[in-house]
Amino acid sequence: MEDNNSFSTGGTDAAFTVVSPNYLAHAWSLKKSFLAHNPDKLFFICVLGEEENCPQINTADVFFINSLKDIRIGEMIVRYNPFELSCALKPYFASHILKQNLAIQRLIYLDSDMYVFGTFKQLNDAAITLSPHRTTHVNYLPGLDNFSTTTLLKYGVYNAGYFEVQRKPEAIAFLEWWKNLLEKMAFNKPEEYLFTDQLWLNTVHSFFDDVHLNKNPGYNVGFWNLIERKVTNKNNSWYVNGEPLIFFHYSNYKIEQPDQLVNFEHPFLSFDALPELKPIFEKYQNGLMEAGYEKIKEIPYPYSYKVETKKKKWWKNFSFQFS
Repeated sequence: MEDNNSFSTGGTDAAFTVVSPNYLAHAWSLKKSFLAHNPDKLFFICVLGEEENCPQINTADVFFINSLKDIRIGEMIVRYNPFELSCALKPYFASHILKQNLAIQRLIYLDSDMYVFGTFKQLNDAAITLSPHRTTHVNYLPGLDNFSTTTLLKYGVYNAGYFEVQRKPEAIAFLEWWKNLLEKMAFNKPEEYLFTDQLWLNTVHSFFDDVHLNKNPGYNVGFWNLIERKVTNKNNSWYVNGEPLIFFHYSNYKIEQPDQLVNFEHPFLSFDALPELKPIFEKYQNGLMEAGYEKIKEIPYPYSYKVETKKKKWWKNFSFQFS
């Protein structure tokens, strides 16, 4: 990593996403929508594969997994499935991008299942910016489902599909801390107190001070917070609780099921209950199709990984000592 003793307050803003080759259409659609509203910023696509695994890819602003040059990556490829690995490598790629592009001051991570509708303004100068799943403690949907308070304990207070870091010492320390955890503890095992990269963010405030919680309703709108965020259209522009919509997170949406808002049954999460969202989802679907989704989804995952029906509990590999 470059010398971290001096950090400028100016510089370039950039965003990135991490995908396996069969999600490149998602990445290209996201990049196009991001740059349409943020033409002064950069966007990088980070791929779980190498150039030969991605037919006809334009390698401009692309980082392949072999560019990381980290001795831990080989075992992580074998240890994790594609979903787990894409989550685990977020801080690895973030550190790499900052090292390779010294002009970048602010780096934004976005999951590939997103679409950008507005400009990412400089809301603060914190070293670390996180996105709470919920920002109000009222109007939770009933039952022990994805909207209950207990679910925040199972899957995380914060959504790791979006975060920001500034080129500051505490952000660099945060990325190194997160990398060390995710080397071996990024499994998708909520029943064993692990949910890839996300649950670890619950502890960030215990170890870092320069942290901002982005509660702006226009950022990271997803099925988990629709109960508290009202999406409206005015003069062909989208708003959320009166604030401009910056980006929508299409988690649990399947393009093969275009009439379903999410791929599970819930009376509130439907286009019948939320008809105003239909055009937003159609825009996302069109973006994926224009990016070549039908062909790209068939690209095989290039690596082999361990598939076990009964994995050893992750904590069996560790000894804990508290003083």
